[in-house]
Amino acid sequence: MKLAAAIIMLVFISSCNLAVWNQNRMTKKMDRNEVHEAFYKNEEHAIHYFEGGAGETVLLIHGFGGDAQITWHKTMIDLSEDYHVIAPDLLWFGQSKSIAKPNLDAQVDAIMDLLKDRKVDKAAIAGISYGGFVTSGLVYKYPKFFTKVCMIDSPGVTYNVSLLDSLCAKQKVASVDEIFVVKNADQLKDLYDLAFFKKTHLPKGIMKDAYELYFDENHLELTALLHTLKKEQSKFLSATGFVFPPTTVFWGDNDVIFPISEGQKLAKFMNADFKLIEKSGHAPNIENYKDFQAKFRNFLETK
Repeated sequence: MKLAAAIIMLVFISSCNLAVWNQNRMTKKMDRNEVHEAFYKNEEHAIHYFEGGAGETVLLIHGFGGDAQITWHKTMIDLSEDYHVIAPDLLWFGQSKSIAKPNLDAQVDAIMDLLKDRKVDKAAIAGISYGGFVTSGLVYKYPKFFTKVCMIDSPGVTYNVSLLDSLCAKQKVASVDEIFVVKNADQLKDLYDLAFFKKTHLPKGIMKDAYELYFDENHLELTALLHTLKKEQSKFLSATGFVFPPTTVFWGDNDVIFPISEGQKLAKFMNADFKLIEKSGHAPNIENYKDFQAKFRNFLETK
């Protein structure tokens, strides 16, 4: 009987896309916890998002390494017990699409369109990596809308962009989009190895499944998003005298994409607290979820 069960399991695994299976598993778990997926559409954008809970709104913004669900599913379930949580797929990520020109302004406008549709008039916001740049764009454009700001492994407006050249040299690529705009399963493995402190040895077939599910579209638009950041950053830096809402900067203590010193510099600029998350790389909310979530909740609950 055990041998037969093992054979059946091997046949099942070999015949299904494990990334899709995991996505369906996460969706069902979120549904059981009253966090549901939905779509918002207008003339420019089709936005896929997740929403659940009641109370003060917390907006969660993912980075380049996936979508809202894979980045935030545990956080959404936990926070929905006490907060109204919204986590969109950014434009050209996940299931979100747009005919707008791919830049930071398009991301900012799309998210605000979604929030207005959901009748949200104020929110706390958290953004990780590229999502932190989107968070900066939202906060600068709508400073009175956001009650608290959480930046996670995102150097924001103070980033020394010359460090990207060093990162490219270390990764032996000519341009930053060769790192973050992955175009096959091998490049996805390289990105995961770079982003995560705890190395995983996933079979090549699983990496192929994950690439096909999350990364095989919108390469031109994603490249444009990266190449417009430098100009957009300088625009924000020109806004002198800006007063930020209460802010905390969280950083993985083993992040090799953005050095800790960049996070400390951003925290000083934003007059923010700075908190390290131990034993984690560029995605501390995933690698050390318990520590991150406890600190994040404490920040949200602080008056």
